[in-house]
Amino acid sequence: MAPAVRHDARMVERAVRISAADLDAVEPVLENGALARTAVRLDAGGGLTSGVWESEAFTWETDGYPVDETCVIIEGVIEFRYPDGAVETYGPGEAFAIRKGTPLVWHQDGPVRKFFVIREG
Repeated sequence: MAPAVRHDARMVERAVRISAADLDAVEPVLENGALARTAVRLDAGGGLTSGVWESEAFTWETDGYPVDETCVIIEGVIEFRYPDGAVETYGPGEAFAIRKGTPLVWHQDGPVRKFFVIREG
């Protein structure tokens, strides 16, 4: 698998461009039962990363989202279903943020591409 290009923020003295084209250098892997690719473009340390992600259609249920994440959808549509019955849908140009621990069902009927910023830990 070709590694995603990573930039250590402590060594970068200028902005790092994040583009959907960054995914071209990454081999797909199985993620939540679907083929997905992730290109991490900046690793700022302390569990903070940013980049671009894409995946085929899938549905994934979690009792607690594993990270804090902010995203902007580039292509496709994501639907979040919550335990209280609420449903939210996000499409191209729309942004969302999820707190670590949020219970939800992530559903997408087709391919999705998104820019992301994740804080782990």
